[in-house]
Amino acid sequence: MRKSARSIVGLALGATLVMGTAGCGVIDNIDPSSLPSISIPSRPSESAVPVPTETVTNDPEPQPTVTEDPEPAQTVTAEASPEPSPTSDADSDGSSFTWWPWLLVAVVLLVIIIVLARRNAVRKAWMERLHRAKSELSWVEDSLIPQVLSKSTAAEAQSLWQAARPRMLDLDRELHELGDSAPSEAGTASTAQGLQALQGLTRSIDEETSTREVTDADALRARRAAVENARAQARAWITPPQR
Repeated sequence: MRKSARSIVGLALGATLVMGTAGCGVIDNIDPSSLPSISIPSRPSESAVPVPTETVTNDPEPQPTVTEDPEPAQTVTAEASPEPSPTSDADSDGSSFTWWPWLLVAVVLLVIIIVLARRNAVRKAWMERLHRAKSELSWVEDSLIPQVLSKSTAAEAQSLWQAARPRMLDLDRELHELGDSAPSEAGTASTAQGLQALQGLTRSIDEETSTREVTDADALRARRAAVENARAQARAWITPPQR
């Protein structure tokens, strides 16, 4: 069936071609001049395309306008020349400050302070020794001598006095050293007075405790008076009278 259909279609196409060909022979000859002319525009070439040109226009820079102000009139005022002040002089002197004289003064002052401090320390130590010497002599006058005088016999009195002899000798040596190292003339005079009081007590007690018999009443009173005078002299040195 498909073959018959294809045969039919082929016959139809053939008939159509025959009819078309017959029709083409019937058309009259056409005059080409009577036909309208058709002009085909030519294709523009690449060189004919205009290239846009960039035009740069330099605008003139605005010029600043300078306006000249009139100069103010100068007023000349006569001023008195300033006098140099002490402050300015001090400032100028400060730039050339010399420090070494002040250092020398400081060293001298330091040496003086050290010397005075040592002198005061030596004086204080000397005064303490003198005070101990006075205390020792006060013991002799106020305690030892009354005990010696209270003995009933000369032998007992002499024994007690001789027992205290080393302390008396130490006190005598201390007063001699204080006199040699006295920081002033007043100190020397004070130690000399103490030595004199000690020596007076020593002589009077030596006579009082002597084992030599004395029957004269005047001699006994004279010895006791010498002892009292020596004690009074010692008390005056130990505690000077208030003036």
